[in-house]
Amino acid sequence: MKNVIFHIDVNSAFLSWEAVYRIHHLGGNLDLRDIPSAVGGDVTKRHGIILAKSIPAKKYNIKTGESVPEALRKCPDLVLVPPNYNLYQKSSKAFINILREYGPVWSSIPSMKRI
Repeated sequence: MKNVIFHIDVNSAFLSWEAVYRIHHLGGNLDLRDIPSAVGGDVTKRHGIILAKSIPAKKYNIKTGESVPEALRKCPDLVLVPPNYNLYQKSSKAFINILREYGPVWSSIPSMKRI
């Protein structure tokens, strides 16, 4: 059997999971993946960094890890949503389980303690 190696980029996972959750579970009609948007901390609580961004936000040179004020200077219309760690934890666990189901190497890796 020939091995196939996949590279899976999950840089925007937090934002994608947030977008889908808001549409399918909260009944929203705005898809964060289609507009300049980001998951970011609350600057009033001194947690003001970009955790994930949409592909349209990349056009404004917004970077993961940069400060929210800097991102807003680059894109004043940036839609910023707070992180939902419980959602990301559940989504990440489900994603890892899919990888384990379809990938023989993943199925041999013990469960991640943080997930």
